[in-house]
Amino acid sequence: MTSCCAGNSRGLITAVLLATLYSTAAQAAGKYVWWEAEIPAATNFPKESPYAASTFEHKRSLLSGGDWLTNAGVRTGPEAFAKYRITVPGDGEYDLWCRKFWKHGPFRWRFDAADWWVCPFDVSLADDTYIRIHLGANWVHLGKVTLTGGEHEFELRLLAGEGENLVAGFDCFVLTRIPFVPRGKLKPDEKSGHANPRMFPWEPSRDRFSRKALLDLRDLNETRAGRHGFVRRKGFDFVLGNGKPVRFWAVNASAQIAGLDHTSIDYLARRLAKVGVNMVRYHSPVFGQDPSVADPKKLDDLFYLVAALKREGIYTKLSFYFPLWFDIKPEYDVPGFEAIENKKPFALLYFDPRVQEFYKVWARALLTTKNPYTGMPLAQESAVAIVEIVNEDSLFFWTFTKKNIPKLYWQRLENLYGEWLQKRYSSPEEIRRAWLEAREPGDDPSGGWAVLYEAWHMTQGGLKGAGPGRRKRVGDQVRFLTEVQRRFYEDIIKYFREELGVRSLISPSNWVVADPALLDALERYTYTAGDVIDRHGYFGGAHRGEGAGYSVRVGHEFKNLAAVRVPEKIPLQMIQIDQYPSIISEIGWTNPNRYRAGFAFLAATYGALQGLDGIFAFALHGAFWETTMKKFGLASPAIMGNFPAYALLYRRGDVKEAEVVVRQVLDLEDLYALKGSGGFAAQALDELRARDIPPGGVAVGEVSHIDPLAYYVGRVVRAFGEEKAESMEMNLATLIDRDRKTIRSLTGEVFWEYEKGIVRVDTKRSQGAAGFLSQLAKLELSRVTIESENDYSTVMITALDRRPLESSRRILIQVMTVESPYGFRASGGQDGRINEMGGWPFGVEKIQARITLDLDPGRKPAVKALDEHGYPRDVEVLTTGGADGAPLVIQLLEDSVYHVVLR
Repeated sequence: MTSCCAGNSRGLITAVLLATLYSTAAQAAGKYVWWEAEIPAATNFPKESPYAASTFEHKRSLLSGGDWLTNAGVRTGPEAFAKYRITVPGDGEYDLWCRKFWKHGPFRWRFDAADWWVCPFDVSLADDTYIRIHLGANWVHLGKVTLTGGEHEFELRLLAGEGENLVAGFDCFVLTRIPFVPRGKLKPDEKSGHANPRMFPWEPSRDRFSRKALLDLRDLNETRAGRHGFVRRKGFDFVLGNGKPVRFWAVNASAQIAGLDHTSIDYLARRLAKVGVNMVRYHSPVFGQDPSVADPKKLDDLFYLVAALKREGIYTKLSFYFPLWFDIKPEYDVPGFEAIENKKPFALLYFDPRVQEFYKVWARALLTTKNPYTGMPLAQESAVAIVEIVNEDSLFFWTFTKKNIPKLYWQRLENLYGEWLQKRYSSPEEIRRAWLEAREPGDDPSGGWAVLYEAWHMTQGGLKGAGPGRRKRVGDQVRFLTEVQRRFYEDIIKYFREELGVRSLISPSNWVVADPALLDALERYTYTAGDVIDRHGYFGGAHRGEGAGYSVRVGHEFKNLAAVRVPEKIPLQMIQIDQYPSIISEIGWTNPNRYRAGFAFLAATYGALQGLDGIFAFALHGAFWETTMKKFGLASPAIMGNFPAYALLYRRGDVKEAEVVVRQVLDLEDLYALKGSGGFAAQALDELRARDIPPGGVAVGEVSHIDPLAYYVGRVVRAFGEEKAESMEMNLATLIDRDRKTIRSLTGEVFWEYEKGIVRVDTKRSQGAAGFLSQLAKLELSRVTIESENDYSTVMITALDRRPLESSRRILIQVMTVESPYGFRASGGQDGRINEMGGWPFGVEKIQARITLDLDPGRKPAVKALDEHGYPRDVEVLTTGGADGAPLVIQLLEDSVYHVVLR
């Protein structure tokens, strides 16, 4: 196709009558005006295109009215346009929304002869409806408009210039004076009621944030974030400005989120606070098309997000540099990339002045520009808790290769290496002697030049069969790279502090290495230049298909995997660095996997047990509930819907922080000599130590291996120093039983039967279980008995008023089962090949559970079932007992994940 087919105007009379019909119904309601994009009063869009509804007949029902207006090809004539006649019910200010084909088809729009407004390509998407691969429909907020009652003309024109792409699709529009939650084709006051078999629909209306809510954790947060000053570190912990210890139950958000309209941002901030969130990691670049400057629009969006979060007591972590965001182009004056396929500046930030120049421009703009919504720059903003230097890059990762780093920069680093060698050794002869003549073609020690090895050579595989000279040489390289990386962190922290005035905590990075046993300790050592030790981790079953690393699509193959059965595979095994707070700034149970409800339970329980200071779920995709399955889905029932009880448990410290069960002291000289930090292996104390150390006792001396299950018993800590003999490990023989496949925490509050796939938590204020609970007729805890017929679920009973359960006056019962988008289909039923993605609404498997509470004597409690936003439902909950010391037995409603017991 070559143009937008000028002259293809639709039947004007029919179109006007139909458009008036749609708006008349809304006018009667007086709340909103809805009109179909495919019924314009006039247009030169074509009747058909490669994206027309006729190309997906079996998916037409996903569109409002079963059709939409589309375009394709390139422009060779007049602007592509469409005009509509609508009737506005009354004078006032309206929010204008448009449902369109992703970000394609940027356009300008106006009412009548008013000024034009632009919907740009990088508009933020409020929801997502999957139609087919690379084709979907998304709501976008166009802005607020003030209109008089009566008839108006709405006009849009594509921004495509002559010879530019005309790809576009428009489904419908809505002008509304009432809150609108984008949910596919549904109108503001509609619900679908759809659910897959054995499930109930999760489709809440927009939360009104009324005081009538019986479940609202907003009061856990400060009245405003940073009101007492900056978050500080104190030993292993974070403390608020007033010295009060704090943990962060957090989420990740991007520029896509920050770019939403301010009303949606305000709503999101309040919603996050309600479910227990007290930090958001903003993870996006701040530059736009021109990387030599920060993008003013991106900065303004971020500034408003920080201000909105601050008002709800939510702190911000800033992450603004990731090599994958930065494609090197010839005009950037970063030569050499034209000769290789890779265009990402892996590793360059650590030593290249030009890339560092770009970085400092972004950092200065981000941190020193005054936030118009708070009146102060982010460098001085106490609601900014942490600034992250670099995301997921390292000199010790697999990207450290000549394939990824142009020859010019590899040689530049080799020059630095040569200078380093000359300082370390007195002469070229001493280098040759130290390396036992381990030479490489291209070496010129006398000229201050030595070849650097790629990442593989710094691994056990690369060193296999290597003699002592080669090992010494690689060890020198590892020492050099460690110093380069750590020095960069030291220098940039000094720049942040002294030149930009940053007062927040600083986190260097969070990445993995090519060989954890040899290199991970050194990677974390470089982070000790800053304030925070960070890492990332994800969990999921097998998932294969094109784009499976970042998306979920029809045709992908997958297999469900329950974390409760594979403790060694979940990303909660964090070696903490002595006297530094530890966080996991990206963590998630990825899709597709029916067992995602275990995320919040396990992260909160074992995060608290280990004393982790921040857990950041990845990632938000909008301000509202998700409308389709995302690879890294967060705002769905099984994840965010399961937040409240676990955010409370984690932040409040209901699971006691355990003592250290392993403390490993490592000498840097040994690490540089490639002796490593040891691997993971089942604990096997040598005969002498085992004979002398009773179960639960402590063996003092060098720790060469760490049991991968030790993290579920207590804390695992690593320190750097010369006194390796100060290492210790507890005899875990009675706490880890590999024959019975059980793990008991050192505190005695958490018990994991991983062959059965059941984890129990039993504390004074919180008691519950997760996993395949239907295996047990009854699961008995100290004050709670759980009877569940659901194959898989998480159940938590927690006091909302900080009292012990037996005397609590407000008790939350939270149950989550399995979620699935409506219409999702896989070849094997529960897994296999994805045949249909489905969409809004998500469904939750109906709850089949009975809870018995052993409470102190008193009047019979009231039990209220709550809706998705924590408001009491007008429906009876069947109970027996509960008075005069008799156990209270509650038959949970099958379609309420939250119940509250009031005494």
